Amino acid sequence: MSSSSFSVSVDFPVFSLAFTADNQLVLGGGGGAGRSGVKNKLCCYKIDTRRKDLEEDASFEFSFDEDAPMCVDVHPKEPFVVVGVNSTAEDIKQGTNKNCRSFRIFEDKLQLEKAVKTLDSKQVEDYQRVARFSYDGSLIAAGTTDGKAHVLSYPGLEPLCTSALIDNDHVLDVDINLENEKLLCVLSKELKLVNLRNKKNIGKVIQTIPCSFKNMKCEFRAFRYGRGFTKDIGFAIVNDIVKKAAYIIKYDAFTFEQLKMVKVSSKPITAITLSSDGAILAFASADLSITVLDAMTLKS
Repeated sequence: MSSSSFSVSVDFPVFSLAFTADNQLVLGGGGGAGRSGVKNKLCCYKIDTRRKDLEEDASFEFSFDEDAPMCVDVHPKEPFVVVGVNSTAEDIKQGTNKNCRSFRIFEDKLQLEKAVKTLDSKQVEDYQRVARFSYDGSLIAAGTTDGKAHVLSYPGLEPLCTSALIDNDHVLDVDINLENEKLLCVLSKELKLVNLRNKKNIGKVIQTIPCSFKNMKCEFRAFRYGRGFTKDIGFAIVNDIVKKAAYIIKYDAFTFEQLKMVKVSSKPITAITLSSDGAILAFASADLSITVLDAMTLKS
């Protein structure tokens, strides 16, 4: 049987990508603010497996003095994508950086629907690092490089809460549990669980899980709540920064009791994703490899 994998070149550096519900591929990237010749774009492609090529259906070009899209996520059911992209340097310094934007995906175009601010920093180096729709698509979580996490309602992008989690460090990843009651935020040295259920204490940290494991100098990198087959499990990525090994830790999704810890790579893991039924887990490593595992057994 011939391989169904293939590589395709695009005309801009890609910083983020996601699949739509009908398996189109959305890419975001570019040359950054003020970089002549390399446009900052959001593109939607149809995947032609027979020709092993990508066919561009729609694109949106950001203005020359805006930044490149640094994160994207696609609504689980509807043709919408949320993007983290900084406005101009002047907007950032003035505190009017509408960096979190939603787009509707049409057959032949991407149309800007809403734009709001999730980044309080006035430093041009800061940006929204991650965006994540909740499983039902009613909420959006955003993590920024100024150490804050934000939760917005969808489709209006109205702010529900902001949590200041850490000074001078990035929020590396975010995910919302299936019941939309908790926001999990990944920092390098700890996981922080934020309340979304109780309106009186919404946005407050209710639990902290330190990155502390015997005989390891390590850092958290990513987290996903399970779904379907794995709905009672949370998956955390831990990189050993001395021995250059990577582990997946399975937690009880409700109590965060550690259930299992498995070494899965000899290289640091950079990204993780989970299939819609929760049965398959895939991760990318620093050596440019992709590994696919059974999410229950953590075996390939």
